[in-house]
Amino acid sequence: METSHPTAQRYLEALERGLSAMAPADRREVVSEIRAHLHDAQAAGQPLADVLTRLGPAESLANAYLVESYLNPQPAGATWIRRGLGLAGLVVFGSLPTVLLTSVLGSIGVAFLAAGPALFAAGVCGLFGVSLAPVVQTDLKPWQSILLGPAMGAVGALCLWLMYRYLRWMVCILRLVALGC
Repeated sequence: METSHPTAQRYLEALERGLSAMAPADRREVVSEIRAHLHDAQAAGQPLADVLTRLGPAESLANAYLVESYLNPQPAGATWIRRGLGLAGLVVFGSLPTVLLTSVLGSIGVAFLAAGPALFAAGVCGLFGVSLAPVVQTDLKPWQSILLGPAMGAVGALCLWLMYRYLRWMVCILRLVALGC
């Protein structure tokens, strides 16, 4: 079905540009659907300007189709099998490293993040002759505690940050496998 009116052709070209993020086959289907709608409306005697006004700007219509395609993805053929196998593989090969990494990074991160400031405080108190023996016991000299405390806190914060980044990466991978993006 060919749309010969230049305004309609420009509208369809703008719509196709707006749908550039969509798969080519889906994009062709949408443009063909709108082309058929314009053709049917013109054949029914409706003015093209009125039809285009009802459709709205091509960019807005393209965005609406893109949102619809993201919210309601259409599975193609055996894609769900591939997604299922990919998800199973991710669970099998990703679960043990995830458990190990999160337990190691999490425990080191929390312990060092808590112990670092306590060691620093013990070092500062030790400089002034105040003992925190029931709370913090150390064989370090006060100046060593003052230097080591912030370093331990920084290592703890780094471990927690690495654990956070790893978990975000795993969630991203999980989404890619589950949604087939």
